[in-house]
Amino acid sequence: MAQTAKRNYKDGLFRVLFNDKEKLIELYNAVSGSNYPKETPVEIITLEDSIFGGLKNDLAFVINNRLIILIEHQSTINPNMPLRMLCYIAKEYERLLFSRGIYSRRPVPIPTPELYVFYNGTEDLPLEQELKLSDSFVEKCGKIALEAVVRVINVNYEKGAELLQRCETLREYSQFMHDIRVRYRRNGDLTAAIRESVKYCMDHNVLRDFLKRNGGDMVSFLFEELSREECEAIREEDGYERGKVEGIEKGEMLKLIAQVQKKAGKGQSAEKIAEDLLEEPETVKAIFAVITEHPAWNGEQIYKHVRGTGE
Repeated sequence: MAQTAKRNYKDGLFRVLFNDKEKLIELYNAVSGSNYPKETPVEIITLEDSIFGGLKNDLAFVINNRLIILIEHQSTINPNMPLRMLCYIAKEYERLLFSRGIYSRRPVPIPTPELYVFYNGTEDLPLEQELKLSDSFVEKCGKIALEAVVRVINVNYEKGAELLQRCETLREYSQFMHDIRVRYRRNGDLTAAIRESVKYCMDHNVLRDFLKRNGGDMVSFLFEELSREECEAIREEDGYERGKVEGIEKGEMLKLIAQVQKKAGKGQSAEKIAEDLLEEPETVKAIFAVITEHPAWNGEQIYKHVRGTGE
């Protein structure tokens, strides 16, 4: 019977859920195409002092002479992930092998590394891609002396990655996170969204046993995680229209604002104004929305608000 994982307050949901040998075997079988039985020896060697930020959603383990590092990511994929993975695995090798005669004349056997990132955010990323350390080398050369290859797999529930069909626990985890996002977007209340999703998933046999054990902690457990990463992404999406206008010089913007104000005062719609002025509809809509909400504002106030630098 799988033991309930003890969690640190900085542990992310992914780490807590998969900090279990049977679940790690299930996950590794799915991602590697292997078929290890659940009794296969697994040594969990996750670093406690993570180098991936404050929230810990990394896992490291050894299975059949392979050293596996898994990272679950919800924010934008960092192009420096291969370098960070290299630092991580160097620390693991130091822990595992430094005292085993690395200065002797006999070769020290080293577990073969495999590096994975599971992306579970909302950006439209490919189902799978590779990030290589050598892509960041300043000087390109034919013979590479050091390489680290990270396999990035998009496990967003809506993307329907094949991996989710091969690993039930990962699929249910992805579904749970997706359900929270949908409810949060609908009502704007993250606490309520988490509570509703916990109840829904338990009622529909999604991570039921895990949520029964940890359900009472889920709100505080997930609030910080999603507030830090997922909600920032949602706020960025909400502010997308404002960001569209940042490439316009201030003088041109003020001129456009004056034109939109004049036409809006005559009762024209944002779509009609954009068509008449031959301007991007998104830019005009952003200005139009501020004019509608603050009809007494002058051009400078509207400009600062649209640019996100003022009231």
